[in-house]
Amino acid sequence: MGLADIVRSGIALAKEVTSDLQVDVSHEAWISNDSYGKRVYAAAVTLSGIVEKKERLIRDFAGVVVVSKTKITILQPVTANGATGRREPIDPRDRITPPDGVTGPILNAEGMIDSSTGAPYMFEIYLG
Repeated sequence: MGLADIVRSGIALAKEVTSDLQVDVSHEAWISNDSYGKRVYAAAVTLSGIVEKKERLIRDFAGVVVVSKTKITILQPVTANGATGRREPIDPRDRITPPDGVTGPILNAEGMIDSSTGAPYMFEIYLG
């Protein structure tokens, strides 16, 4: 068993053990802008995640230090949308809404890459 298999198994175990802490989170993938510059989103997809409301300093997608108010941990890969011009699978223009309905801009989405799939094993998504 290689290290990648251990990481996959560990994340699967974490997902199982924390199932009672996870809540449904809505992910609407940005797909384009309309002729007025307004963002157009794909249909919402429900993801299970651990939502933590806590202010912390993080680096955003551009490397600038900013304040994040919410961290959402998704203990599984997120499917890419496939729209042109997106950062996949989580684009800063996407909309992610936790159960309380309080959302903010996506400041960063991080995850260690699985070499067999090229996608992160899991995600930590920071909202402003």
